[in-house]
Amino acid sequence: MSAPTTEPPLAHSRQWEERWEKMRSHKRAVTSVRFLVEWEEDQKRRCANAITVDVSHSGCMAVVGADLPLRRKVRLVVPETGRSAQAEVVWRGHEAWDIGIALEQPDASFWGVKI
Repeated sequence: MSAPTTEPPLAHSRQWEERWEKMRSHKRAVTSVRFLVEWEEDQKRRCANAITVDVSHSGCMAVVGADLPLRRKVRLVVPETGRSAQAEVVWRGHEAWDIGIALEQPDASFWGVKI
């Protein structure tokens, strides 16, 4: 019988965070940036509102007002700055609106926040 671990839950959480940080290609910043997601579906242009959870040079985690499938090619538009970029849905959470988006061309300045 093994002894129970005495490590506090918070320390375990920090270990996971450190592990994920090492696996990520770029640093992330937790920030809320409102943007639009545009895509083509059934020969029609579609659009949904979105907000970031966190951002990086290579993309973001976001909450999007549409059920976008994995590998969907999209265009991101940040109305506040007028910037846009081509991207792809690369991750989906358990809820349809939680997604990860990768920029086709990583850009440290795209989101307009310091990362």
